[in-house]
Amino acid sequence: MTTQVQNSTTGFDAAWAERALASASAEPVWSLERRRAAAGILKTLTFPNRESELWRRIDFRSLEAALPDLDPFRVPARARNLEDLPAIVVERLAGEASQVALVVQQDSGIVLEQTHPALEKQGVIVCSMERAVKQHGDRVQALLGSRLEPDYDWYVALGATLRSGGAFVYVPDGVEAALPIRLFQNLTAGALAAPRTVIVLGEGARATVIEEQLSETADGVAFHAGGTEVFVGEGARLVYATLQDWGRNVFHYSNARARVARDGELQWIQTVIGGRMVKSHAYYDLDGPGAQAFVHGFMFGDQRQHFHLHTLQRHLKDHTTSDLLIKGCLKDRARSVYQGLIQVSEGAQRTDAYQANRNLLLSDQARADSIPGLEILANDVRCTHGATIGHVDEEQMYYLMARGLPKSEAQRLIVEGFFAPVLDRIPLESVRDQMRAEIERKIG
Repeated sequence: MTTQVQNSTTGFDAAWAERALASASAEPVWSLERRRAAAGILKTLTFPNRESELWRRIDFRSLEAALPDLDPFRVPARARNLEDLPAIVVERLAGEASQVALVVQQDSGIVLEQTHPALEKQGVIVCSMERAVKQHGDRVQALLGSRLEPDYDWYVALGATLRSGGAFVYVPDGVEAALPIRLFQNLTAGALAAPRTVIVLGEGARATVIEEQLSETADGVAFHAGGTEVFVGEGARLVYATLQDWGRNVFHYSNARARVARDGELQWIQTVIGGRMVKSHAYYDLDGPGAQAFVHGFMFGDQRQHFHLHTLQRHLKDHTTSDLLIKGCLKDRARSVYQGLIQVSEGAQRTDAYQANRNLLLSDQARADSIPGLEILANDVRCTHGATIGHVDEEQMYYLMARGLPKSEAQRLIVEGFFAPVLDRIPLESVRDQMRAEIERKIG
């Protein structure tokens, strides 16, 4: 998908590209060449605007005005130990750091990489992307950028040029990763981070990966321009949770792409709680008979937060299954947009696809838009989609308050019950508890 051809360079992006290429000179030739190619594409693209269907309902103009003042080269010192990590990350680990493999990024740099003997013994690789392109290029080269190409739009081209941080996770054929893998990203005001992550599961492999995006609200804009590419091999099973809880000064733009091979299974949990303005694309390619993708997510916005989630369930082969449920809850003047599409390719018979978006409004000023869609080129399929938007049931509120609960507590119970199908799928109990605490805080 190429965005239109008018030179957008105003000086700052050209200077960034030049500095990124100079600072990456120690990378392998193939990696540096990809940056150069992305920088060339960047020069031909403009900022996305409302003429594009996927940008019609969200406006990043306030970010574009702030971009020249951001720093995409802010690399903090490496952490000597866990105590050197940002406090919000230490809190989320909650004593579990010794029982996980770990990659922690702050702004544009990796501050901690931690593997585990149990995973090393299995041949599992967990490291930063910088380390991966140098030490595991034989595994990374064919995958990095293969599903998220830099001509998708200006922001993707910028991210491919500036690529900083991110992680590489590789689980060999037949291996069930002994421990969870946890990835963290933290942003400070004035920073621009462009991490790229690649997750690969070999044939028959099993793994759980939890990625959290965290920051404290601060004065000054920050921008996350991330990309993730996921490869689930034949008969493999990946549980992947992406939990976004940025501060209110953060603009978030991300692209996730997944390919699931024959008889593979992807369980994807996506939560969106933080950020000032969020634009997220998540595409799932079911590329072999028996491939399955189960996607569950929720968005909870308050004040003037604006979330836009776009999903694509793409059935490329026969006998594939996808099941997607996205829930949204909004209060104050928050707004959400869910835009989803099921595509069934010609010949992808016996496809079974489901897409649902359910929205709960806690105020009269909140707004949710739901735009589901189908494109079907096969004749023996079962594809359904649906959307609902409504306010809290007054009878439920009356029932709970009549039994002595204050309004905020009654609302909290209703919202938690609304989100329960997603919360229950988050792999670690401590992370589930943190998400519940954040929901309670938002309800007030």
